[in-house]
Amino acid sequence: MSAVALKRGDDRRKTVRRALELVREEIAPKVQSPILLKPNFLSSVNPLASTRADAARGVIDFLLTLPNAPDEIWIAEGGNEKHSGEAFQNFGYTELLSEYAVPIRLIDLHQETEWVETECELADGGSWKVGMPKTVLDCPSTVSVAVAKTHDVLYTTLALKNMIMGTIRKDDRVKMHGFMTHAEREIPREAQILNRNLIRLAEYLTPDIAVIDGIEGLQGNGPGGTDAAPFRCVFAGENVWSVDALCTKAMGFDPLDLGVFEYASNRGWGVVDPDAMEIRGDRLEDVLMRFKPHERYPAQRGWREAGAAF
Repeated sequence: MSAVALKRGDDRRKTVRRALELVREEIAPKVQSPILLKPNFLSSVNPLASTRADAARGVIDFLLTLPNAPDEIWIAEGGNEKHSGEAFQNFGYTELLSEYAVPIRLIDLHQETEWVETECELADGGSWKVGMPKTVLDCPSTVSVAVAKTHDVLYTTLALKNMIMGTIRKDDRVKMHGFMTHAEREIPREAQILNRNLIRLAEYLTPDIAVIDGIEGLQGNGPGGTDAAPFRCVFAGENVWSVDALCTKAMGFDPLDLGVFEYASNRGWGVVDPDAMEIRGDRLEDVLMRFKPHERYPAQRGWREAGAAF
């Protein structure tokens, strides 16, 4: 049975740390040095759509209490920004370097020089070589520090998608949807393809530890936007599938109706049914909130149409 921490609170830093404490026994063996934290910088100017520095602080505070505390921490992201380091600067991540005794390195993955390629599927039946950064692939321990947000293709975008889509080569990201350009994208076909391609890359880029900051979620037409959801909770665990599935349920969506969870469950990668999880901390029924879905939500559900088997 997968153990997932669910902790309510208003203080982001303290609540993230308290959630991780609830699954300390499962997480500690996953921690090695250097450890890489992967925030979500969908935007360099919209904090609601991006991981706050206090979420990273909560993770670091926890890590440094472990007997096997890392002696080096990397924070790496391939964000959407006008110039390298803009998001780190705007969101206060540069301040972390002087706050802790442990060395912290901020990494712009757009500057990666070594890419390992793997194939993804295109909607027309072809394939595309997606570049994955060697910096992330070679790191012995990874933590996805995501934000609870709705999405224009997959209902929600959480810790797994944050780790994969924010690290791969930027020009390859639209191809993960199955199309060569954003203008060509169409629902429900891209929902079918993106679900499947995430599973393909999860073979290489599944994070060792998952944290979802839902102190203030983003609802409606995510993953960008400014429609805040006062969710007031944090999810954490060592199995990203279970953490993402529980958060999806708490946001008002059925994880068993989402392709990426069905495919992962079929492969035995994690428990995605909240009823079969060990939920530590607060009760699921006490945090349930119906996030406004994306306006394309009805069409997103068409991923089960002909050709969706995988």
